[in-house]
Amino acid sequence: MARISLIVIVALLLAGPLFCPFDPIAQDREAASSPPTIHHWLGTDDYGRDLAARFLYGGRWSILTGAAATLLALTLGWIAGGAAGFIGGAADAIIMMVAEWFLAVPWLYLLVAARAAMPLDLSPRVAMLAIILLIAIVNWARPARLVRGLVLTLSRKGYVEAARGFGVPRWKIFVRHILPGTAGLLTAQALLLFPRFVLAEVTLSFLGLGAGEPHPSWGALILPLKQIYLLSDHWWTLLPTLLMLPFFVATAILAQGLEKRYRLSR
Repeated sequence: MARISLIVIVALLLAGPLFCPFDPIAQDREAASSPPTIHHWLGTDDYGRDLAARFLYGGRWSILTGAAATLLALTLGWIAGGAAGFIGGAADAIIMMVAEWFLAVPWLYLLVAARAAMPLDLSPRVAMLAIILLIAIVNWARPARLVRGLVLTLSRKGYVEAARGFGVPRWKIFVRHILPGTAGLLTAQALLLFPRFVLAEVTLSFLGLGAGEPHPSWGALILPLKQIYLLSDHWWTLLPTLLMLPFFVATAILAQGLEKRYRLSR
């Protein structure tokens, strides 16, 4: 059920802008601060921008950023962990030493500090690329450590030892016998990291370190809620935030179920 819900939610967010009739950036001062209507499903903000359009476009932005960061972080972690576990020796010691340093520092603090040190007037696409790279760089260590442990376990399997005995090249052993064994771990990690990275992008946008106004993002939709009076006078500005919850809940449930299944299958 969680899997179907997540697929439907992501599909709606990615395809939603195709049937949304409003530009998320266009302003209509005459319709400013309007409650939900048949035309403006979630109402409008102080600038007359349609909140439904900003929610859909912002969701696509946040989800694509989180997905790309997840793919890159897992790729970096898989390469580093695979090299550490399969090569061993000095490479293992150096890679794990660097990984432990990254794991010792709260990654979200490191991410915020790194993004704050960069120019704040980047174009939306450049800002998106920078956020993807930063999220991946500060989060590669955990997948690397898990992959390393799994590679060490797989390297001791009988079929791997037999392949070594027959003189099969090391790279063939890795590609044919060890690489496929990491797929389950990487899938479980992807579902665990994906919502965290989406939330990281939302956090950066909330702090003013994302793409920036007037570009839509989920973090920008949460930002007005710092003004308490909006909850009573402009209650509809809370609707986009509430609509974000099903995505994170469905992802968390699916990730827990997949991780439990992966552990039982080992």
